[in-house]
Amino acid sequence: MIRQLPLIAFVALSGCAYPMMMPAPYPTAMVAPQAAPPPVNAGSSKDRFIAAVTANGCELTSANTQTVLASATLSQQDMARIMTELRAEGRGEIGSDGRSFRITTGACL
Repeated sequence: MIRQLPLIAFVALSGCAYPMMMPAPYPTAMVAPQAAPPPVNAGSSKDRFIAAVTANGCELTSANTQTVLASATLSQQDMARIMTELRAEGRGEIGSDGRSFRITTGACL
């Protein structure tokens, strides 16, 4: 038995000495990069602002300002510029409390 032990160890270790033949993986097709999806809020910033204010009760107040800004993807500066333009066009007005802004066009008549 002791004479066979080195022979068994040699056979067992020699099996690890040769690399096992493994099939090569199939080549994968290269996927061309897709074009960037269109922006979620398409349209002019003024249209997005009007739609956001309309969806929030036709009036921009201190309570819903952040919601309108987020849904219209606008900054505070953009919002101020748009409100000034809408007032000049007659499509918006400052509310009776002096703190809110009301849309006077479209569904908000």
